[in-house]
Amino acid sequence: NTSGGGTTIYGEWYGEGPDGNTYGYVSIGNEKNYGGFGEIYQETGQWVPCETSGGSPSKAAIVIADTTPGGENYGFVGTRTWGYTNDVQVVISRRLETGSASGTVDLYTETVNDCEGIYEGASESGVALTVSATGVGDLATFRGTGSYKIPSQFNGHSNYRGSERQATGSVAAGSIGADFDSANMSKFTWTEHVNS
Repeated sequence: NTSGGGTTIYGEWYGEGPDGNTYGYVSIGNEKNYGGFGEIYQETGQWVPCETSGGSPSKAAIVIADTTPGGENYGFVGTRTWGYTNDVQVVISRRLETGSASGTVDLYTETVNDCEGIYEGASESGVALTVSATGVGDLATFRGTGSYKIPSQFNGHSNYRGSERQATGSVAAGSIGADFDSANMSKFTWTEHVNS
């Protein structure tokens, strides 16, 4: 028999600005058997038509998408920042009214021009990461079971249950600083029983 449980905070943000559209997300959690974990991602830029010569990209090493009936080739131009962490603490109140996370994250930022084949980046270790969330709406619960059986060889059963709530909140990590446009918090437990 094995069991576990944990907590999560997830948030997304998006918008428009002079440098193009921005989209980002952060996913932070804590599992009692493995500790804290998380990832963060943000991109700001735009998809632009790549100049062509003789029906092929003029300078592009990589062309990402063909998005129009006319066959124009499009590439992303902007910046992307992402990172991962195993050094984060998550605290969520019993009924998911509030939540927070703090720790450090290793970030990598890349300047991208798909049309020109330019990918220039730099990494930064140990960047402070903070996430805050405030529950909104009703508290929802979920549960489920699963099983997998091979007669006379294997028999496994699993159960999970938890609660979640929609949220507002924000994230800060190095050059990333945003208020969530959509978010949620959750708490969960699980058990598994195997005979083989």
